[in-house]
Amino acid sequence: MGHGNISTYPWGPEDICPGGLILPILDERLWPIKVRVVVYLCILLYFLLGISIVADVFMTAIDKITSHTKKVYLAKELTANGSDVSLRPDQPEVIEVRIWNPTIANLTLMALGTSSPEILLSIIETVGHHFEARKLGPNIIVGSAAFNLLIITSLCTLTLNLNEKRRIHDLKVFLVIGAFSFFAYIWLLLIIEVISPNVIELWEAAATFMLFPILMLFAYITDKNWCGKDPEHNTQQLDLSSFEDQNGTKNQLILKNGKIDKENLIKFVKNVKQYSGITDADAAKLAATKLINSTHHGAMWYRIGAVRRFTGGKQIEPILEDHLKQVYDVIKNNEEFGYDTLNHMPPTFSQNEETKYAIIEFHAPTIAVKENIGKFPVTIWRHGNLNTKATVRVDSINGTAKEGEDFVKVKEVVEFKENEEEKEIFIELIDDNKWEPDEEFFLRMSVVHHKDLFVKLGSISIMEVTIIDNDEPGIISFGKRGLLVKESTGFVEVPIVRTHGSDSEVSVKWKTIDESAISGRDYVGGEGEIIFKDKEVAKILRIEIINDMCPEKDECFEIKLFETTGGAKIGNVNRIAITISSDDDFDSVVDRLMLLTNINIHALELHRQTWAEQIKTAMTVNGGDLNNATTLTYVLHFFSFFWKVIFAFIPPVAVFSGWLRFVTSLTLIGVMATIIGDLATIFGCLIGLDDAVTAITIVALGMSLPDILGACMVTRAETHADEAMIHIAGSIAVKVLMGVGLPWFIAALYHYLHGNLFKVPSTRIGFNVLLYSVMAILAITVLMIRRNVEFFGKAELGGPKKGRYITVAILISLWVIYLSLTCFQTF
Repeated sequence: MGHGNISTYPWGPEDICPGGLILPILDERLWPIKVRVVVYLCILLYFLLGISIVADVFMTAIDKITSHTKKVYLAKELTANGSDVSLRPDQPEVIEVRIWNPTIANLTLMALGTSSPEILLSIIETVGHHFEARKLGPNIIVGSAAFNLLIITSLCTLTLNLNEKRRIHDLKVFLVIGAFSFFAYIWLLLIIEVISPNVIELWEAAATFMLFPILMLFAYITDKNWCGKDPEHNTQQLDLSSFEDQNGTKNQLILKNGKIDKENLIKFVKNVKQYSGITDADAAKLAATKLINSTHHGAMWYRIGAVRRFTGGKQIEPILEDHLKQVYDVIKNNEEFGYDTLNHMPPTFSQNEETKYAIIEFHAPTIAVKENIGKFPVTIWRHGNLNTKATVRVDSINGTAKEGEDFVKVKEVVEFKENEEEKEIFIELIDDNKWEPDEEFFLRMSVVHHKDLFVKLGSISIMEVTIIDNDEPGIISFGKRGLLVKESTGFVEVPIVRTHGSDSEVSVKWKTIDESAISGRDYVGGEGEIIFKDKEVAKILRIEIINDMCPEKDECFEIKLFETTGGAKIGNVNRIAITISSDDDFDSVVDRLMLLTNINIHALELHRQTWAEQIKTAMTVNGGDLNNATTLTYVLHFFSFFWKVIFAFIPPVAVFSGWLRFVTSLTLIGVMATIIGDLATIFGCLIGLDDAVTAITIVALGMSLPDILGACMVTRAETHADEAMIHIAGSIAVKVLMGVGLPWFIAALYHYLHGNLFKVPSTRIGFNVLLYSVMAILAITVLMIRRNVEFFGKAELGGPKKGRYITVAILISLWVIYLSLTCFQTF
């Protein structure tokens, strides 16, 4: 009975452990102790899973509330003669901006969302036990703060790749929030141990609670840079509403009024379709992935994603098939060299780059080989700078053909010596002596970086290999009978394919034929020869389109194939009509691509708009995306099914702009936090643990699990440590100021009105607060040393191998010392 309560049973002897505010609901006094321990532990873990899911629902409401925008009308500019006003063609007249300041949103609703279970548990525990001080709630908050600062920071450091690092960009905001969180704990220690030992007076509790709005004020001032120099803009992500180039001039909008811009979508689709096998649906999925990954996301977004990941729910991050993932990786690599796939043409290299860089690519985008060929060569060629060494890696990617079944896995490093232009690698096929339809797999090239070598990939960095059963020279024809191209495109790419065989080198001649479009006026025509090397099955003929900037009717010309060599034949589609059209003719095609892209984006939204959508998403594995569901996803969905379906009945964000969802989910969090408090208290009693030990171990760890996964995800995704570290510091400050300040203020006010004193025995929490304060000083010192010492990479997270392991060892040692001393003090 060491927990200070009497049994809640109205009959019979008292239980060995006290009851809580709600539990127990069954008469379990005669159950064996071991059975009760197992039952309470399993139920406690299951409710910790449930409160993580309902907190996810709560944060989707917060996301909706904080995403509210208002329209801002831009001032017009004077024309050159100064007589009137005008807008630039690329300048919107009205833009939408968020109402909530991002820093204030993070410190209020968002930090409240991640910390709401601990805060509500502390409030309900205090109020429910006659406004008396309790052990569980405050110690959960202190234990959770220590866990977040020491363990989550360590895991964020380990989650990065070797030599990868993350540095806090806006250090002022981090230091302000960190200083407030530290001062909050020092203040707690003062009012518990020094100012009025063992008693919390009303003014002390009120001052503790009032530190929270003061923190918001200082954070807002720091964020607005009212004091000090304005830091450089954080450019780690592309702003989807508008962006500026290096000269400060605005480029074309990617999104207009929340919708995808047609022009940029057309450019993107054209760029990605240079890779083999990319359909309109694939291009739309890649476009959606590009837009979502280019958006700056806060720590809350990643925390929601983490919860859904370990509950088998609908993912908020795009999941691409293997070959699309490789194409997307190539796009990202190109952007690292300053090339934006969403807004520019495929990369072309200037004369300086041709001289400086060795440019390496496959000889053709597609080849086809017989299944019984055994080994065959693939040519890799280099142009540009030949006076240097260069190294690339070639890996195979499964398509319909699978490694080990249809071909031998490729993982080969190719080294070019000085003045070498071509290299060959040999690919081996597996002949299983069974008839199979044509299958394909892919070869992907990547650069093996070296600080002294300047190497870039060319446009053909992915090759498609088709396995066929034919040994004929083949039939050459156009891939289509007609193509539609708008005049402003600049060129048209005409596919020429080789079917029914691909052996030996063959060629075919081509020439243009004027119709209503005239060569030299509407396009650059002529004639030439296309050569297919052995095993090559696809070529692209590029014809330049002349934009005369004059309105005119549709015009067309033809291209004809004739006179083959090497035994090849001309196919039935030996002529193709090219129609040069105005932009309006593309509307139907582009509208379809926009629809597909928006569908992909909508599927990854944080919340659903109707009850029906919520329930359907909750009841299906991976939110209905079965193609990307794994066995583990099914297992996690099974365990979390009950909670997901129950919480799917919470009102959607479309009702009252998310506020009803906010209130409902917050109420449910309070109920579940109360039950978790009862479960933790009874479980700790059954195994002989003090409430303080139970709070800083099992409960703190269980409630921090989503924060762990979310912090690791945001650390990997962002290029700075701000989102991870500022969120950790902010949640620590909010937890202590709201989770301790608010319930103590309520309790102190209650006792003041009744002429009593609100007593808080210092031995219960004072030592814990003092110990945490010491550990926090040491941890922040370690982080600041890391920031300024080259051995650690001059960054708070990640860095060189030895530096990161030493940091993790120090932080984990501090956590072990904190845990050991806290447990020792309770016995």
